[in-house]
Amino acid sequence: RCGIKPSGSQILPVFVGDNRRAMALATALQGRGFDVRGIRPPTVPEGTARLRVSLTLNVETADIADMIETLAELKRINI
Repeated sequence: RCGIKPSGSQILPVFVGDNRRAMALATALQGRGFDVRGIRPPTVPEGTARLRVSLTLNVETADIADMIETLAELKRINI
């Protein structure tokens, strides 16, 4: 629903596709206190811009749920 795909590591990719939108979402999430990075070409292939979320033992389940809810809200308002 939010572009989140399973990952075999602590880095969780959230696929966005569009470079500008990925960076806008990253900036908006950072502004709300989430440590999220926008990743775009040449780091990833063209058309696969994404957010990079790094999960650690310090991240609570509630924090993850809050980030997902915030991401869904930002996508709904077309950021």
